Amino acid sequence: MALPGETSDRVLLVEGQDDEHVVGHLCTQSGLARNFDIVPKGGFPEVLKSIPVELAVSGRSALGVVVDTNDNPEARWQAVRDRFKRRDIVLPSHPDPEGVVLEGRPRVGVWLMPDNQSPGQLEDLVATMIPAEDVVWRLAQEFVDRIPEPERSSPTIKVQVHTWLAARAEARPMGSAIGTGHLEATSPAAISFINWLQHLFHESGAGGPQPVHTTT
Repeated sequence: MALPGETSDRVLLVEGQDDEHVVGHLCTQSGLARNFDIVPKGGFPEVLKSIPVELAVSGRSALGVVVDTNDNPEARWQAVRDRFKRRDIVLPSHPDPEGVVLEGRPRVGVWLMPDNQSPGQLEDLVATMIPAEDVVWRLAQEFVDRIPEPERSSPTIKVQVHTWLAARAEARPMGSAIGTGHLEATSPAAISFINWLQHLFHESGAGGPQPVHTTT
């Protein structure tokens, strides 16, 4: 991570501040050194516009992109793929379940929330980090499910996660909940995402941490 007033040669583009905070806290909790800047762009269209610009920055060594798939993973992937192609970088026809990383100068990577395959968003990943025995989570799900559909915001998982956060004794945003341990950075989905970040931003043999694995 660059010092104040400096710009890192490694940049991760994300849609919004929730993404920025979740990624930052995940790095801290997992012990992954933040040698990259997290830049929230204010939405998917803005991320797309930024890709060719960031690729053209002098000295850029790595560029990552994290976006939600929402309800159409294929369309999101093709839109991102097209922006990289404009700079003569050809991504695979389909995303990799472990996240795409292509070697080069710059090294580039793409992660589609939540798991590079399923429709969804950041909150789907966060939901996997809620402890299985958490009674507040069960009650939050039941409460949201009981709201009549015409009156309920969507997507449902997003409402459930934020209801769970708000209902806790110490209500806090998603990122802060990771920092306090109320969200577990050791879920398989979270570990997969952290390993992708490590692959993208830490060159092999450069002293970065080893890939994280779940315990059996």
